[in-house]
Amino acid sequence: MTKTPIQLTDASRPPAKRMSSIAYSSLAAFLAHYRALKCASSPDANDTEHLARLSALVDILSPDERAALESDAVDSVTRRHRQRAELKLRRELIARAIVAG
Repeated sequence: MTKTPIQLTDASRPPAKRMSSIAYSSLAAFLAHYRALKCASSPDANDTEHLARLSALVDILSPDERAALESDAVDSVTRRHRQRAELKLRRELIARAIVAG
């Protein structure tokens, strides 16, 4: 079950200077949002900016790990690589308070 992102804002700053960020309830929710933004046929400026932020987070993975993460292959080797990549990404996103631990 994919959960929707939760919008968080920095309430200690005036409205014009608040930085908004998104926290996800799970890695599955993060990846679903990331994939939806990547596949959007006509993204607006906000979607494009948000995709750039999410892509920067995914870029912490090596090229091989990113390929495994985005692969739909079901063979055991690719599945193991995808699971390792997901684990690494999940740990990183938890450390950055982007995914709930």
